[in-house]
Amino acid sequence: MTADAETIPLRVTLGHTGDDSLNLRFPPEYGEELLSLLDENGIGHNTALEMSAGPAEWIEVVDVLGAAGVTGLAALAVVISKFGHRHDGKRFGLKIDGVEINADGYSVKEIEQLLKKLPPKQAELDAETRRVLGRTLETDD
Repeated sequence: MTADAETIPLRVTLGHTGDDSLNLRFPPEYGEELLSLLDENGIGHNTALEMSAGPAEWIEVVDVLGAAGVTGLAALAVVISKFGHRHDGKRFGLKIDGVEINADGYSVKEIEQLLKKLPPKQAELDAETRRVLGRTLETDD
């Protein structure tokens, strides 16, 4: 994933099993700006590393599920919206759960509605992982 002169790609993907997070993926040149926005909006986060043969992308694990619940998703929607508005004049390509949209001009509410599709899918992934492992995720015995 790289940014060209006209498009800024931003992807929100499911997080790691059982950790109540989502992954925010974006070109590295926007790292400092997005980390600042996450901090300003009170979203816990940490940087992840993923080995890939594809283009380099920054992956920030954002703690927006679990206890944060809907409030966390609303805060993430604010971050995404602010980021898009800061880059008016460029195409803002947002990809959530594999669906890519041109998010130019999307409101916070519209972004939040897209994000709300992810928690049930994360819960399904967690349940399937527990089923396959034959145990709960909280214990590593």
